[in-house]
Amino acid sequence: MSGDSIGDSFRRAGIHWARRLVDEYAFALDGIPELIRVRFYQGVGQDWFETEQSHYLQTPGMATPEVSDIQRYGSLQEALDDVLKGFSEGYRVAVRAGHRPDTSWLLPNRDFH
Repeated sequence: MSGDSIGDSFRRAGIHWARRLVDEYAFALDGIPELIRVRFYQGVGQDWFETEQSHYLQTPGMATPEVSDIQRYGSLQEALDDVLKGFSEGYRVAVRAGHRPDTSWLLPNRDFH
């Protein structure tokens, strides 16, 4: 079955926001033993990618959790880099400010199943 015919299959009344799971990765931040999982989806018959993550980072001093402004990406690599950048930069700033890594920095995503 070609990719086009799969995309065509989703062009039906009442069907929208069709996407397929492309990949999933897991990682942890130094000093925080909780695994963070990130899923990457591609729109069916589309050239965009979206992400879904198990946790959000909110370190001491952050008013809100780190959430990317980008909703859709042009490539899987762009999506991966953006997600990892958010975790890495927030972590680095907190540690530089003298905070010790803690599991409380990770807020579970209630929509991640």
